[in-house]
Amino acid sequence: MNMVFRLGIMKRKLLLIIGLFFCFAFSAKATHQRAAEITYTWLGGNAYEFTLTCYTYSPSPAGLQRDSLLVQWGDGTEEYIPRVVLQNLGDDYTLNVYKKIHNFASSGLFTISMEDANRNFGVVNVPNSVMVPMHIETELVINPFLGYNNSVQLLNAPVDKGCVGKLYLHNPSAYDPDGDSLSYRLVTCKGQDGMEIAGYTLPQASQSFDIDPVTGELRWDVPMLQGEYNVAIMVEEWRHGIKIGSVVRDMQILVSHCNNDLPEIQCDDLYCLVAGEQLSFVISASDPNSDNVTLTASGAPLELSISPALLNPESDFGLQPQMEFLWNTTYAHIRNIPYQLVIHAKDDASPVSLTNLKTVTINVMAPKVQNFAAEVHGHDVTLTWSAYPCTNASALLVYRKVSCDGYAPDACETGIREGYQLVATLNDLSVTSYTDHNLLQGVECEYRIVARFPDGAMSIVSDAACVRLKNDSPLMTHVSNDSIDLVSGHVIACWARPKEIDEQYVAPYSYALTRILGDESSMVYEGADTTFLDATVDMAEHTLLIYKVEMRDAGQQLMGTSATASAVMLTVNSLDNEAQLTWTEAVPWLVDSTQVFKEVDSRFVKVAVVTGMAYTDTDVESDETYRYYVRTFGRYTMEGILRPLINYSAIRTVRIGHEEPVDAFSYVLPNVITPNGDGYNDIFEPKVTGLSLITGAKTVIFNRWGNILHDTDDPLIQWDGKSRQTKMDCPAGTYFYVTDITYQGETGEETLHLQGSITLVR
Repeated sequence: MNMVFRLGIMKRKLLLIIGLFFCFAFSAKATHQRAAEITYTWLGGNAYEFTLTCYTYSPSPAGLQRDSLLVQWGDGTEEYIPRVVLQNLGDDYTLNVYKKIHNFASSGLFTISMEDANRNFGVVNVPNSVMVPMHIETELVINPFLGYNNSVQLLNAPVDKGCVGKLYLHNPSAYDPDGDSLSYRLVTCKGQDGMEIAGYTLPQASQSFDIDPVTGELRWDVPMLQGEYNVAIMVEEWRHGIKIGSVVRDMQILVSHCNNDLPEIQCDDLYCLVAGEQLSFVISASDPNSDNVTLTASGAPLELSISPALLNPESDFGLQPQMEFLWNTTYAHIRNIPYQLVIHAKDDASPVSLTNLKTVTINVMAPKVQNFAAEVHGHDVTLTWSAYPCTNASALLVYRKVSCDGYAPDACETGIREGYQLVATLNDLSVTSYTDHNLLQGVECEYRIVARFPDGAMSIVSDAACVRLKNDSPLMTHVSNDSIDLVSGHVIACWARPKEIDEQYVAPYSYALTRILGDESSMVYEGADTTFLDATVDMAEHTLLIYKVEMRDAGQQLMGTSATASAVMLTVNSLDNEAQLTWTEAVPWLVDSTQVFKEVDSRFVKVAVVTGMAYTDTDVESDETYRYYVRTFGRYTMEGILRPLINYSAIRTVRIGHEEPVDAFSYVLPNVITPNGDGYNDIFEPKVTGLSLITGAKTVIFNRWGNILHDTDDPLIQWDGKSRQTKMDCPAGTYFYVTDITYQGETGEETLHLQGSITLVR
């Protein structure tokens, strides 16, 4: 018995020793990988140089043995790539850099990956981390239409440590050599075969653990438990709104107990300057615990090939370290996204040194067009300006709006504010004048000009150039449902006599009012009055009613013709137990607001005041019938014209009921088109099923003055953003459409009426 017992004890001891040996051996091999990422540089054609950067635990003997690592290229091939840098960074971190050139056979989306079994032992938020590989991925999009791409470069090493109860900050300081837009997000760390790690969680925080999607600043507020934690940051690149690549950094954060406090950094967060100017500011740091501080910085301005920024000195160390940032900017530095400078301040406290950082945003703005002026010639306005100095601009954009407020842009503001209409895109930068023809008489206009750059960057807006055109023609003021008898739907048309009549015209004066229905126009009134009741029409029976008036003198000489003005055309539909109201009013005056009226207990009551052209009434019941109308309030900007200009729509009726989608037929129109030739949203056309069921179609597209730009019997519409008269591109802005479709439904021929607005973006 005793012999057997002793042999059992010896056997268990031997197994324990063997187990400890293998555990030690495995740990020596598998507990060293702390952080890694893959980046790439385009060499030409489909050739790229890839850089695998790893940060390992220095005491581990495994680090010396890993002179190459296996990389999957994402095209079905893999290679071991050699290590070219092995550098001890101190604080138990070693930098390992591996490089290899790879040629891809074709265009496409490729996921380049590396999987290393040597993830650290004891990672708090990775269950059984010693048995979980570290898997990192980088996406490469090869698409000649988007242009070839270089990945971001992560300039800030992931070596900063944290303390329990102290704010932890990290910023990878991503620099994109191509100037693409970047976004940042936290993703789940991956393990074997690129699968998300089961049971992985973000590190526990007393307040929050998140990343700024714009600046890339990782903020852990604050660590609660000491230990080792791994997180993964994905940096995505965007070009023309399309994702063209991404890099994932899997990094480790070591959290200990300490009584240390973060150093403090002194400088502003935001700087804005005009390209060609010099930016200079002092960066300094201090430590609340009187520790020495190492002050460094990284970021795009320091990496540029043309006139890069400088730090003097490049780094500093001491109780009050400081350095000067100096950047002589050029027009080549103009871009749509701001530059970032990430400043690091690391103290030398023991046993744990802490790092603070500050992300400084720098906007390099394109200069404004100088000496911008406007001069009136009849109903035309000629604009002039000095030649634009930035030859890397792609176009000059001329904008106009009714009324003049002459705003001054804010210190960091570029581009044009809302409320302006694009009237011209000038691709020839040598042009220094433009004439805006056939403007509405009697209006005050403000003009601005902005330079646009290939990446979408806009210059500072020019000074305002304000003009007022003569009021020498009649002005339409009302095209309204008769407010005394709204049920009749008869149109009240009114106009105002011009205030500035040329001496060549002799009184008495007369007017001729024309009504336009589709392609047909007819004169409905001749006489000296400025008001007419068009009792031959019912607004409820038409989708678009437009009027204009001519003025003649005693000798029947034409004195002028007003701009066209439409009635307020209201549509009410039932959808999902709601009443959805939309309306259009294409008029030459400004519409400030609209009141919505609903019939309640046999009388109409006001239920809403809106500034747009839509309203949804949710206070309805299924299978009940409701009636609505709207009343708009508008104005001309010139003095001496009645204001407000009040116009009424027809009364519209709707029966509420949940309408199930009809599988055989659906017809949906977009509200935005971008006719820029990129193949996306270039044409105003419906998403339609059951096209063969359509038996008739009519669509009219018009501008805010009621001028018809496109009309068609094609149910697919196919409007390319051009005017049917001039065949020229219509400027960016808001346009209106009315569409009537007849189709074979379940109960025979049915009708579908749609109307709304289109935003045209160039």
